Amino acid sequence: MTIPGADLPGAADASRRTALKAGFSLRRSGRSGTSPNLYTAAGTLSVAHNALSPVVTVYAYGPDAFVERTVTSVAEIDAIGNDWPVVWVNIEGTGDIDLLKSIAERFAIHPLAMEDATDVSLRAKVEPYGDATFMVLPMPHEDERGFWTEQLATWFTAQVVVTFQSVPGDCLDALRSRIREAKGRVRNHGAAYLSYVIADSVVDGYFPIVENIGSALEPLEEEAFSRPDVRTLGKIRRIRAELIRVRRAVHPVRDAVIAMTSLDRVFDPETRHYLRDLNDHVSRVMDQVETDRFLANDLLDIYMTSVNLKLAETSKVLTIIATLFMPLTFIAGIYGMNFKYMPELEWVMGYPFALGLMGLTVIGLLGYFWRLGWMQDRTKT
Repeated sequence: MTIPGADLPGAADASRRTALKAGFSLRRSGRSGTSPNLYTAAGTLSVAHNALSPVVTVYAYGPDAFVERTVTSVAEIDAIGNDWPVVWVNIEGTGDIDLLKSIAERFAIHPLAMEDATDVSLRAKVEPYGDATFMVLPMPHEDERGFWTEQLATWFTAQVVVTFQSVPGDCLDALRSRIREAKGRVRNHGAAYLSYVIADSVVDGYFPIVENIGSALEPLEEEAFSRPDVRTLGKIRRIRAELIRVRRAVHPVRDAVIAMTSLDRVFDPETRHYLRDLNDHVSRVMDQVETDRFLANDLLDIYMTSVNLKLAETSKVLTIIATLFMPLTFIAGIYGMNFKYMPELEWVMGYPFALGLMGLTVIGLLGYFWRLGWMQDRTKT
């Protein structure tokens, strides 16, 4: 059931879309940060000057009940109640430090974890903090400009899951639908299982992106071999760059998942089975990325080989033309000297003879080149 007065999912989605349009530039800039908060005390909470204002959505549920509400303060979170088996607080945007601090105080989030939650330069990791666990994963996105990642930070205890995103929009909509409609196992398990499902949703988000990259590679093989040009080279280079970014994002996720499987106090034996399956999913993504990388490198080699073959064919044609004109130039030079005692100068058939000699020389050379195989186009199979 849903508590009366809870915000409708459509309204929440609309607010996220509005914030998405407002924060598009921030989403793009979040791809390149690599430096931590330098020269500051550990645990210092700081956010970018252009960070979006937080949109906080609470999902509280149990096997038989569910509530979803967008809130603006910790007091509204407390008003939902503490007797829910699982409370998931999802924060989209980090532009309000006071609100973040109040949430951190309410859920006893360690200062170092809060610092990492707002530092978008982290790689994937899992860290225990006493009875709580902190997890960072790169969440995949793909738009008209290509692949990029957003940091998803998750703090979870036995009852509470708090997730931090720098921008609206994610790959967790299917999970939200399962919670709303009581599908699957999520509503019947605790917060640790929810954290696993969040990680699984993030990893699953890589599969369509990798498949799209692989689909873009397939037609390039024929193009690189038969019609190599600068546009083909640009396509191959862009795909190679995409694969490098995907690999850089996914590779640390494997270590994070392995670290999750070692947390016996957090995940029960049944959930650890699912974590092993999650590790298998990460391995499959990595295998596909490596396969596509090898294919992209092979395509680059094919492109360079095709260009060199076409250049060699062009050089061969020019060489044949130059070779044909060399004896013609020699003959024309001999008969163009006009010495007084040259026997052919006064001959009536001298001019036709010279032209015939030139023609026979060209025919003879062409026949010789044909026998050598120089007249065939070796770039076609």
